[in-house]
Amino acid sequence: MAELPVIEGFRILEELGSGSLSSVHKAVEEPLGRTVAIKALKSTIAPTSPFAAQLEREARVLASLSHPNIGALHAFVKSEAHMHLVLEYVDGFTLDTVLKKRPGVPPDSVAAIGASVARGLAHAHGRGIVHRDVKPANVLLGKRGEVKLLDFGIAQRTTGDARDLSSPRIEDVAAFGTPAYMSPEQILGEAVDARSDIFSLGVVLYQLVCGARPFERTDEGERRPSAHRIRRDPPIPLHRRAPDVPVALERIIMRAIEKLPADRVQTAEALAEQLEERVAARAGLPVELLVVRALEHAGLAPPAEGKGADAPSERARASIRRAIAGLGLLGGLVVGSGAVLQATAHGDAQSAGARPLELVPAGPGFLRVLATPWAEVWVDGQRVDVTPFARAIPLSPGTHYVTLVHPSAPVEKRTIAVVAGESRTLDVVMAVPDLAPRDDGGAALPSAEREKN
Repeated sequence: MAELPVIEGFRILEELGSGSLSSVHKAVEEPLGRTVAIKALKSTIAPTSPFAAQLEREARVLASLSHPNIGALHAFVKSEAHMHLVLEYVDGFTLDTVLKKRPGVPPDSVAAIGASVARGLAHAHGRGIVHRDVKPANVLLGKRGEVKLLDFGIAQRTTGDARDLSSPRIEDVAAFGTPAYMSPEQILGEAVDARSDIFSLGVVLYQLVCGARPFERTDEGERRPSAHRIRRDPPIPLHRRAPDVPVALERIIMRAIEKLPADRVQTAEALAEQLEERVAARAGLPVELLVVRALEHAGLAPPAEGKGADAPSERARASIRRAIAGLGLLGGLVVGSGAVLQATAHGDAQSAGARPLELVPAGPGFLRVLATPWAEVWVDGQRVDVTPFARAIPLSPGTHYVTLVHPSAPVEKRTIAVVAGESRTLDVVMAVPDLAPRDDGGAALPSAEREKN
């Protein structure tokens, strides 16, 4: 067993991890009695060396951030002989440990974890900071449901005064991210922005769902490095490796790992909203509970007793939140929209006799519409929006008539029964000629769909 270091003012309890430049220990701060994590420069590295600058850069980054999904900095100490960070301690496990214990995490937990990390990234991005090393080892799940993004050692500022966060020279620092999670532009050494972190998070979420990364190949004789595959190869569709993955979650993840930054979700905040919408629509449970369930699934926490009793009230609260968010969106959309669709799309008796949408339906149900590649959405003869849009449509209980219009495909019509307080998803593949062949080699039906309550 390695000898524990001696740091004035702290009682070191155990080593939590160690890298090439620093080691992390659990400690008690005296005389406060507060449990903290100490990230200290290794004794073999002088605080004046270029390698030590990475630890100081991390302290400067963390000092500018304050968010519940980012590990907090309590203090930074630098002397001629020593350098260390005093960090928030969270009792839990990294996603790397979770994946090693049991590859694959329940989809609702994946969405909850992803939304939390995306919120932390959005906070950093809003202050002009790109993490550049989002990976399972840098995401911590607490036993009480906390989600913390860690290790900003190679973070880079993209706006404002970059003197304190300038990129270290490649010959001076040993680690510049993990190739298997890097975006194509980061691999090429190009300037990166927030969308590079979104790509890395997308790779992490893909791996959480199925236990493998999107560009990994199991072909015999495949020896190309991961960085080469990320640049050259298309990602393996998630549903091939996880056939039961919910369609909405797969769409979110696959868009996050698009090779071109312009094709990805453009902000971490937008990614968080999409994942949170899925959590609200599918699970209706607190994020903390879904995070703990991920640890339970991996055998890292004992099954909780009695927590399921809270689910009905949480679902009710989630329904109210969805109603408020959805009503705000629909109010803006409907006021400025046309009253009717072209006669060719709505000439039948169904839509002709439909009632108009209520702006504030009493006791609403909710409808989420997904369309590949996209479609104009009409409900009861009124235009709502063009997909993709994240918010659920609040509708009064009863029967509604949905029409999807794409200029290169036949009009698709559906009759939907809406139940108060429940959410339903309509997922339709428009029969656009270019979409006919499926990526799994099968034949796509003109209106192949999956509806989920």
